[in-house]
Amino acid sequence: MHPGNILVQVAQSKSSRKRLFKSKPHVIFIDLGTTVELSKSDKSNFKAVAVRDGRTAAECTLRLSKQHKCPDPKAFIEQVEEAFAFWGTPEGDLVHPAERMQQLLEKVRRHRVNVCTFMVTTLVLEGWLRKLDPG
Repeated sequence: MHPGNILVQVAQSKSSRKRLFKSKPHVIFIDLGTTVELSKSDKSNFKAVAVRDGRTAAECTLRLSKQHKCPDPKAFIEQVEEAFAFWGTPEGDLVHPAERMQQLLEKVRRHRVNVCTFMVTTLVLEGWLRKLDPG
């Protein structure tokens, strides 16, 4: 996924010209190889990662991973939540996005969670964040 695969659609009406968004904009992801409409669960996962809600992101990930063999889901959730909380601090913000991904992949591997959606979501949103707000 890259910026060329992402569109924002806003319904136009005469009254909506006065405000930036009269209705909710729709984010559209385009990929010629795959087309899918995100479920409510998928949308929750995207939102959780975007707002750095580690607990919800980890819970959504476990739900998405129907075949996970995570022996201690509670520990996985707590560790992901702690990581997201740390990354929201000034010290954590110094951690390079690639290092964050490596840390998350290690948690997923250690806890035997069999899902890539979580990692891809995190990577895409981290990239957007750096493009939109480099500081």
